[in-house]
Amino acid sequence: MEQQNPDLKPTLISLLQQLGLYSQATNIEQDQRIDSLDVMGFVGLLKKHHIAYSVHRHLPSLVSQAAHPFVLISDHHAPKLLRRHGEQLEQFEQQWQACDPATIGEDAHLIMIERLPQQGSSAKAFAEQVSKRSKWYRPVFWLSLLSSLTGLAVPLFTMAVYDRVIGGQTPEVLPSIALGAALALSILVASRLIRARVMSSASNRMARDLSELTFHRLLNMPLMVLSRVGIANHVARMRNAEKVRTVLSGPAAGGLIDLPFTFIALATITLLSGWLVLVPLLMLLVFYLLMRLMRSYIQSASPKVSGEYQNALNELAKNLTQLKAAGQVDAWTTKFARLCRENSRQNFRYAARNGLMAAVAHALSLSTALVTVFCGIFLVLNQSISAGALIACVMLIWRITGPAQLAFSSTQKFTLLKGAAEQFDRFMQVKTENSELRLDVPDMSCAPSVSFQHLTLRYGAEMEPALSAVNAEIDAGEIVAVIGPNGCGKTSLLLSALGVIEPQAGYVAINNKNIRQYDPELLRSWAAYCPAEPDLFPGTLAENLRVANPDASDEQLIDALLAAGGQALFSALNEQLDAPIAGDDSAMLSAVEGGYISLARALLKGAQYLLLDEPLANRNPDAKRQFIRTLESLRGKATIIFTSHDQELIQLADKVIILDKGTAAYVGPIPSQQPQTNSDTEQ
Repeated sequence: MEQQNPDLKPTLISLLQQLGLYSQATNIEQDQRIDSLDVMGFVGLLKKHHIAYSVHRHLPSLVSQAAHPFVLISDHHAPKLLRRHGEQLEQFEQQWQACDPATIGEDAHLIMIERLPQQGSSAKAFAEQVSKRSKWYRPVFWLSLLSSLTGLAVPLFTMAVYDRVIGGQTPEVLPSIALGAALALSILVASRLIRARVMSSASNRMARDLSELTFHRLLNMPLMVLSRVGIANHVARMRNAEKVRTVLSGPAAGGLIDLPFTFIALATITLLSGWLVLVPLLMLLVFYLLMRLMRSYIQSASPKVSGEYQNALNELAKNLTQLKAAGQVDAWTTKFARLCRENSRQNFRYAARNGLMAAVAHALSLSTALVTVFCGIFLVLNQSISAGALIACVMLIWRITGPAQLAFSSTQKFTLLKGAAEQFDRFMQVKTENSELRLDVPDMSCAPSVSFQHLTLRYGAEMEPALSAVNAEIDAGEIVAVIGPNGCGKTSLLLSALGVIEPQAGYVAINNKNIRQYDPELLRSWAAYCPAEPDLFPGTLAENLRVANPDASDEQLIDALLAAGGQALFSALNEQLDAPIAGDDSAMLSAVEGGYISLARALLKGAQYLLLDEPLANRNPDAKRQFIRTLESLRGKATIIFTSHDQELIQLADKVIILDKGTAAYVGPIPSQQPQTNSDTEQ
């Protein structure tokens, strides 16, 4: 019977247990968000827990070589957990028992486990991804061989015309020769088209998978690591996949693939003209030596300012409204004009040197043909070869010089591809937040207690600490206000409490357990965070709100927005959830209105752990009254930590943490008299 969307959660738990990954199995079993798993969710969790896998159609050879248990998925029966035990195939159903291989359908797919997390990631991650897609090697090889053989048709046809039709005065053989040549050309064109299709499909699949891996890795990188590099570096990593696709599906890859098959043309020239084959062989040697010499010359001109130029573009796009409003753009104009000039100059120099390489390669190709004609004339005059053979050899020269010219003139593209592969390998070696030591599941049924123990955080070795030995205890269900002057570490404290930033010393404990023991993805899906600077995505109001809770109903969206004090915003949008709020006109949306949406997202999650950075910084009285009612309704039901300068909001707190230059100057109930200075606070 055909199975529709089978639940793979029990199969995945059993698989992890059989692999000895009991912590990972417990993590998935206790994850309240996962009611069932489809195939995409299954492989997504394998990626999360750094378990290397591959998906194949059922092949007996794969089963016989399986080193770990694997999963079989078919449209006709339930998923199976299988393993190879000696020469026998076994299926897991509470325990391992023998299984008949004949029951595995030909349409089944196998999810093979290749590497466990404790074995570490491969230092050659790019090569590993290429090896997984080896199915296209064989058809490309045979198609290239076929096109190389049929490519001999035109030169040999020309030789036959000169030697037999013209020289032998036998025009009656011309139709049969022409028919054979036409048939060979048809095969040549068809094989080239099919090869181009195979290469395009393989390169697109590989680019897709590399982009997915890079994006998944970026999402799981620690924020401190991500913040140390600019946006341009993240964009460059995502574009590496596009570089791979462009090179593999472009003419450079075709030239490189055809290059080994030039031996067919060389062998044909040897048969037709003997020692004349030395001319193209020497040309290939000169090509190789010359291009090696020119490679460093071209590489020295590669643009160095492109990263700074891209960062300037990103910064300009982000701050365009503020610059236009200030009316002071002279400094930006001067800086951007300098970067444009320098970027254009460097790119021009790089393009000019690449053009020089292409011109030299073309000149070498022409020179080879001329030398071949010059040397071949003496062979014809000595009657060592026929005139038709000389013409065929000259035509075959282009079968050699063409791929060589393409390959050698595209060395910079292959250098870029090599650089992209090395960057991908280094990137995949960077540790992510997910590890086998961070798999505990937080108790999501009640408000948590929070403890800061000697928390010390420094963003840079030469910078003052953002937090310095902060100690504070927050009981479950308390509302805590973090106050202090700007730059004193309030936001850093909230991000540490969320686990987004890891301190250099000390730790944050939730429910008496170090936050580093919790699964970071589960922790943040449970907690709710409202940043001081709202981030909006292109789309409608409903789409922006559902970022926090994709399954929320329209009524829940409206209730959350009103609870955040966003009545004015909702009225301005004619109470339409499908009203667009971000897109081409996103810069016109005020920070105040964005703040309502950001706060509504936090409330929409219904979390028992809320971290609010400057909620309602605009001090709108109506919005404040509504937000105060919301806080009161959550008192005792959720642990809320918020930062604020608003005295009325601060008075709602059960406890305050007063920060001064990253140090906790006071932690406890609100004093009867609000402190004005550090000395007053200590009193």
